[in-house]
Amino acid sequence: MKRKIRKVAILGSGTMGGGIAAQLANAGIPSYLLDIVPRELNEKENAQGLTVDSSAFRNRIAEANKALLIKAKPAALMNKEEAYLITVGNMEDNLDWLGECDWVVEVVPENIKIKKSVLNQIAPFIKPGTFVTSNTSSISINNIVEDMPLEFKKYWMGTHFFNPVRYMKLLELIPGNDTLPEVVEFMADFGEKVLGKGIVYAKDTPAFIANRLGNWAGPSCCNLMLELGLTIPEVDALTGSAIGRPKVGTFGLFDMVGVDIAVLSTAEVLHNVSDPAEKAMYTMPPFPQQMLDKGMLGAKTKGGFYKKFGKEKKVLDVNTFEYVSIGKAQFDSLDAARKTKTLSGKLEAFFEGHDKAAEFVWKHVTGLFLYAASKIPEVSDDILNMDRAMCWGYNNDKGPFELWSGLDLEKYITRMENEGASIPTWIKEMLADGIKSFYKTEAGIDYYYSIPDKKYVPIEHKPEVIILKELKEQNKVVKTSDAATLYDIGDGVLCLQLHTRTAAISPEVIDFMELAQQELAKNWEGMVIAGSGRNFCVGADLSIVVKVASEKNWDLVDRLLAKTQAVYRANKYSEKPVVMAINGMVLGGGCEMTIQSSAVQAAGESYIGLVEVGVGLIPAGGGIKEAVLNTRAKMKNTTAPPVDVIMHYFQNIAMAKVATSAKEAVNLGYLRPADGITLNLDYLIADAKKRVLDMIEDGYTPPVKKPFPAFGQNALSLLKVGTRQMWQAGVISDHDWHIACRIVDVMAGGNVIAGAMITEEYLEDLEREVFISLCGMQKTQDRIMHMLKTGKPLRN
Repeated sequence: MKRKIRKVAILGSGTMGGGIAAQLANAGIPSYLLDIVPRELNEKENAQGLTVDSSAFRNRIAEANKALLIKAKPAALMNKEEAYLITVGNMEDNLDWLGECDWVVEVVPENIKIKKSVLNQIAPFIKPGTFVTSNTSSISINNIVEDMPLEFKKYWMGTHFFNPVRYMKLLELIPGNDTLPEVVEFMADFGEKVLGKGIVYAKDTPAFIANRLGNWAGPSCCNLMLELGLTIPEVDALTGSAIGRPKVGTFGLFDMVGVDIAVLSTAEVLHNVSDPAEKAMYTMPPFPQQMLDKGMLGAKTKGGFYKKFGKEKKVLDVNTFEYVSIGKAQFDSLDAARKTKTLSGKLEAFFEGHDKAAEFVWKHVTGLFLYAASKIPEVSDDILNMDRAMCWGYNNDKGPFELWSGLDLEKYITRMENEGASIPTWIKEMLADGIKSFYKTEAGIDYYYSIPDKKYVPIEHKPEVIILKELKEQNKVVKTSDAATLYDIGDGVLCLQLHTRTAAISPEVIDFMELAQQELAKNWEGMVIAGSGRNFCVGADLSIVVKVASEKNWDLVDRLLAKTQAVYRANKYSEKPVVMAINGMVLGGGCEMTIQSSAVQAAGESYIGLVEVGVGLIPAGGGIKEAVLNTRAKMKNTTAPPVDVIMHYFQNIAMAKVATSAKEAVNLGYLRPADGITLNLDYLIADAKKRVLDMIEDGYTPPVKKPFPAFGQNALSLLKVGTRQMWQAGVISDHDWHIACRIVDVMAGGNVIAGAMITEEYLEDLEREVFISLCGMQKTQDRIMHMLKTGKPLRN
């Protein structure tokens, strides 16, 4: 289907509708955000002299929700300036706008009568062949359109996003009985490539996949807690990171999303399943409903399962409904699980334990597993969609089937049977055929067990997606070390993948990057540099800084920094394009590496910044030098004084500003407007490779390195004056002011006179000199040790 979505209408401007509009804006797609007309003028509107015909009144709901969207935390928009892409209106005056749209998504309240009414209301205004979808989380997709004509149904389906839309990867697609296959295919491709989502195909069953399984967990935890006599903090300790779920645990998560949402979404499933045994699984004990009745809804009412009293956080006793002090969860099995690094090791610690915590985890985890297994093929045809739904929609590390990887599945299935559990036939058949795990990896390819095929089948991905571990098995490794690996990714392009344990820069990384540059120069056309996990690079390995500082081996520090600067500079001036494929945290030296490249292809969720001030240091991998060069470039053909232009970069460095998205990184100057942004991380390396090939085709030539005039101290003196006032007012510490002044010294070009011609290498020498002087200061060493111990900056 050759279609393009150029504009979208969203019917319903609440949390989900606004979130969808924001993600469309993040993808550069304009939308109309419509809602109902208010019933009557409020006091403020009467005072302003508005009437019921005033657009400010008629669009009030959508306008107010858009304002909330712009202020949302965590941010829904990657760049608040792009809020202009969202146009508000109402569902009485502006339905003619729908004729401009290629996609209309319904996000009105979860009431089938309302949804049916809205579809009838909009039908006369949409173009033939317009995609119309519902974001319903529980109502039957087919029942909503049962009264609509066949032509409408062909382009109708469910598109179930998860909240917050920007951050949650899952998009469930639920075709209707009459949905054209090409419509499903198009929406999957659009959702994946344009909106950056992970697609799970669901059936039109109650709550689809993720919420069907996710909502099972709430009643299970509540009922097991009462059965075993556990407390809320104990259950949260057992259902957080200890079993590969969000660290806040079950009740902490209820408080975050809202106790009312947790209870009502569970009730939706309860009311839509018919089997009495299944209804029992979704039946909550009385206390959650009692909390709703009392208005104890969690964070939004400043009190739910947890509540703050001054500085002390207390927890609800569900028996007395009094808040009490939080007791620490102490169980032998939990202690054993915490000592183990792998999820399989943690689960085994519980499964082999003999205390109440072990019993809780065993019953809860196996209960969800057996329930999910029993819902195939009713809810899903395969385990892959179920596992992905729970990982992408509920932030679980692994889904109900994948979490058995690394465990003795056959042993534990036997235990379940001995305890009276009913094991689905397909699992028995799988084990009888000698298949002992639901997943396997072979020759770099991941497989999952296919129930209809009764064998392992490959996990498919789009052909353009580049998976480096598959290349390893295809003998595409050019060079490798403990710090990094160099791959041949085809078409004459290399990919240098960094894979230090903590995503930090070490001397070994720099040495290997130098070898990669030599290989590129001799035998290849271009290179991509990528990370290997959630973060591209968090900066220098501080443990190395601590070691050399304690030894006062300043010559070694100088040599290490000089080589890092030279290697980064070599990327920048490479005769062949070097493109950074960045994601997650791109901090300190990782940021400096990034900004000294031919181009950048950034994941939308890239958090970029020069944060060295937080540990009492300055950027010394070329970060300040690049700020000076960027200032010079921006001053060209203007009469602006240097301090006005460089102020922006100075504030970034002195305040350790970190961009909260790739788009914000452009605004802060860490990325160039021409750098690319990829919303789906799966496509990042492929997009970066394409960028390399495009640059080659366009006849890439590197920038020309040449001397430039120093700003001099007087030109930037206002920066020191401003920070001195902050120090005098107690806003910054003595050490902060000292560091700020030294940043200005480097930017000014040291003590040379204004206009003296200097080089990049000269500014890098100054960076190293200041860095080393700060390393020798006790306050800096204290900051570094505090960061290593706590992961947080110290302001001393």
